[in-house]
Amino acid sequence: MAKTQLNNPNTQTKTQTEESDLKGTFIAVLFVGAFLVVTWFSVWGIFVNR
Repeated sequence: MAKTQLNNPNTQTKTQTEESDLKGTFIAVLFVGAFLVVTWFSVWGIFVNR
């Protein structure tokens, strides 16, 4: 039967550092924030005009 070696000191594990691209997330958050600000000022303007 084959012998399973889990912790073999002779093998090297390769770790890859992946940098996530957050530019799209930042743009999406800006759009949501702008939508909230425009909505808030619209409701505030309706309140002031009444």
